[in-house]
Amino acid sequence: MHNQRFYLKLALIAFLILFLLIPQAFMLGLVGERESWRYQAYQSIEQSWPGMQTLAGPLLTIPYQLTYNSKETVKDKDGKEREILREVTENRTLQLIPAQLDIQSQLESSLRYRGIYDVPVYASGLQVKGEFNTQPLLDLLAELKGQQIRWETPQLSVLVRDQRGIASPPSLQWNGSNIAFKPGSNLPGTAAGMHARLPNIDLTQASRLPFAFKLELRGMRSMNFALLAENSAVQLAANWPHPSFSGELLPETREVNDAGFNAQWRASSFSYNVSGALAQCGKGDCSGLLERAVGFELIQPVDVYQQAERSVKYAVLFIVLTFVVLILFELLKKLRVHPVQYTLVGFALLVFYLLLISLSEHIAFLAAYALAASASTGLLTLYFGAILHSRKLGLMLGAGLAGLYALLYVILQAEENALLMGSVLIFAVLAVLMLATRHFDWYALTAAQPVSRPVLPDAPESGQAGLQTPAGQPD
Repeated sequence: MHNQRFYLKLALIAFLILFLLIPQAFMLGLVGERESWRYQAYQSIEQSWPGMQTLAGPLLTIPYQLTYNSKETVKDKDGKEREILREVTENRTLQLIPAQLDIQSQLESSLRYRGIYDVPVYASGLQVKGEFNTQPLLDLLAELKGQQIRWETPQLSVLVRDQRGIASPPSLQWNGSNIAFKPGSNLPGTAAGMHARLPNIDLTQASRLPFAFKLELRGMRSMNFALLAENSAVQLAANWPHPSFSGELLPETREVNDAGFNAQWRASSFSYNVSGALAQCGKGDCSGLLERAVGFELIQPVDVYQQAERSVKYAVLFIVLTFVVLILFELLKKLRVHPVQYTLVGFALLVFYLLLISLSEHIAFLAAYALAASASTGLLTLYFGAILHSRKLGLMLGAGLAGLYALLYVILQAEENALLMGSVLIFAVLAVLMLATRHFDWYALTAAQPVSRPVLPDAPESGQAGLQTPAGQPD
């Protein structure tokens, strides 16, 4: 009969563990909900501050009209075919990328807040210089020799992803003269950016046309550069200590420290093929010029929601281990722990994660973790001592629980090795339990034995409180 009750209790505890998966799922849902609110905060800030930025260009555009005679076959009134010459005029565009492009950027980052959420934003001071080679223009003249060409005003275009990021109107230094930029890229398929109308270009000989301009570009979260040049070099310095480099090419050199980072990219027309985007731009859609780029993201190294989500996934392990230890103490110390007490212990273990999520939104994750773990461990230590009728056992269980919390924090910090360390932890705990109980006689432990109870003073019989029969006298 005792065995049946014990196994029934085991089944009840197993059901309780499954029941506790419901609040665990609630914790995971809570983390997802808070993450979505943070994303909404990002979108709210982006409505009043420039978003993720990409700088593309400059691109030299030379429009022209080409007039030529085209042979066409027509039918006369008698149905006979004959060829005629018809004058055709087409509007075409020659687009040139720089032969050499050098970009230097000094980026200053800061934080913007929406409620409890912060978003990294930046202001980047850019110095852009380079030169164009007009040899492709002479090659085009040679190809169209004998045909009538009418050249129109050339322009230099610079594209950005978010027009609001251009803080002040810059000035272009073009071949020794200053030209004011105008808003808008003036390229088909794009709007954000700036352009400058240029003086006519010498068509008699190939030449190098130097250019330079300074630009203050604002944005948030990421900065990218579309290297539209035959040879490109980008040097970037920023005061954000946690970059994540992304894009088509990783930086050639980089240095990251607590004060910020420095990075340098080098690319050529061979390693960074933009011919497809230029061909698409020539057909009337230049938006593809922004797609292939190099750059970085301003990441926040401690993503509290990601670490909280990962910690919640270990809740079942903590509950199962704690319940197993309580069952062992029940058997070894001949105690009885009520299912209600198991339930309270399970909820106390889950409250740790609720405290962790809420505290980490306001203070550093390490401090939030330490406070939540201390509160949970302290409460359970007192409760274990009470239900096991032993302060020593309560302290032992509390110390073990504190050790598990410490190991869990180490696992959360080891992002790349988290799965490996978690697997090793589970194996180690299982090995300790198996080796510690390998000599147990489970049939004897689960057999009917008297249950220890706290000794209470005998209560006096009703109506005789405080009365005793004197020694040597009759009742």
